[in-house]
Amino acid sequence: MGKSASRILSILRESDGYVSGQEISDMLGISRTAVWKNINSLRDYGYTIDAVSNRGYRLLRGVDIPTADEIGRQCAASVFGREIVYMASLSSTNNLAMMLAAQGAEHGTVVTSDEQTSGKGRMGRDWYSPPGTNLYISVVLRPPVFPAEASQIPILAVLAEMRAMRRLCPGLDLAVKWPNDVYCSGRKVCGTLCEMKAETDSVEHLVVGTGINVNANPSDHDMPLTATSLFMETGQKQSRAELAARFLEDFERVYERWLSECSLEPFMMEWNSASLLLGRRVDVRTASKVITGISMGIAENGALKLQLKDGTKRLVYAGDATLHGSF
Repeated sequence: MGKSASRILSILRESDGYVSGQEISDMLGISRTAVWKNINSLRDYGYTIDAVSNRGYRLLRGVDIPTADEIGRQCAASVFGREIVYMASLSSTNNLAMMLAAQGAEHGTVVTSDEQTSGKGRMGRDWYSPPGTNLYISVVLRPPVFPAEASQIPILAVLAEMRAMRRLCPGLDLAVKWPNDVYCSGRKVCGTLCEMKAETDSVEHLVVGTGINVNANPSDHDMPLTATSLFMETGQKQSRAELAARFLEDFERVYERWLSECSLEPFMMEWNSASLLLGRRVDVRTASKVITGISMGIAENGALKLQLKDGTKRLVYAGDATLHGSF
């Protein structure tokens, strides 16, 4: 959306009635023709704008699209989302965010899309990404930490996702699954994928990608049976832009505290109290083997704590955890 179109949208939102094309022209210093073209551009985005001769324009209905304008007007984060790049369709928001980061995009830059044609999850899995329903959002980070410490960031993102969903839909039965998923009533509602470019002792940039099933309905799309959405859980359509705003606020909050504390210690109780795995026998598939043990929660560095069959304790730093026998 262009700058003039965004400013016209703000003018229409703030007006109780019609605003004439001449008024808009005078306020923005553009021609009446330019006003008309920008109005049509807003209509192309999906905004319903009434036009009446000798009265002007009036916004009748907004859109549920996670654009920079829709997210930005609701988001109180100071850095995360200061720059938002929206595309109607992308192969993956992470792909574009990584490209922008390599080109120098600032810390906190956000990429969103209405759909992903090649959405991706961890372990090379596809991520269900139909248009018009869910939230696909990636955040560029430049954390001043060692690469090993940056591996804790997915924990922060998952906690922010859970907080944001609870703010939008109080009462949800949410649980976190190490290291990157959120479940609702036993089915997956959200996943996170982090990608990083780093040197031996520093992080050049890191991208946190999040997919949240917001308004997906299995009767409309080929949705996995193991997944759910906020709409399916509440019976009500939810705003993707508002959820994005809440996520960015919560993510910025936990990220800044993590940097100041240099540890996940402030978040361990919150994570463990919501853990889907805590106290249960789990299988963790690593790059080379499967480790089975009782989940004892997470450590301050984000590793999964396991108690093995012989009673010994082990920290697992990376892998795919599932309840025992459910591969």
